[in-house]
Amino acid sequence: MKIPEHVVIGGAASLLLAPVLGPESAVFWASSWLIDVDHYLDYIYRNGFHDFSIKRAMVFNQVLNEEAKGKPFIALHLLHTAEFLGLVASIGAISGNSWVWALLWGILLHLGLDLVYVYSRHILFWRAFSIGEFAVRWTVMKRGGKHPELPYHRAMQAISWGRNRDVHCLNPFSRKPRTFD
Repeated sequence: MKIPEHVVIGGAASLLLAPVLGPESAVFWASSWLIDVDHYLDYIYRNGFHDFSIKRAMVFNQVLNEEAKGKPFIALHLLHTAEFLGLVASIGAISGNSWVWALLWGILLHLGLDLVYVYSRHILFWRAFSIGEFAVRWTVMKRGGKHPELPYHRAMQAISWGRNRDVHCLNPFSRKPRTFD
């Protein structure tokens, strides 16, 4: 689901919850769409921290979705994982802070909307639900002779927009950029 859709749906839910949450409804709303910042972080990581363009990051993610169709693919978005959700829930439970609980509920709304979206597009398992799952599935794909990094590379290549430099993508299990032929 795209950020504007999250902003609108989260905003509507926030307005409905404002009588109950009060000022925390703003935290609920912000968290219902701001966790998508991890898509941007994935882009800058994949390009080796050489390009920080938000516009190219958005195009990269659109192209990546197209490139991944029908190919071995697994994505990791850290703020969409069970570990992150557990961290926020733990902080909320320990602190009892209503702002943290509003943050958690906004994140849960976001994740619920994402699940409906990916299920409806038949790509439910493109995104790993945990860091451990990602590591295992990536490794299994590689050992099986598949190349889950290729859609990332092709997406990066597609958005290079005529630059005169080698296109590369970082392997998530190596700090060394890999250039593809």
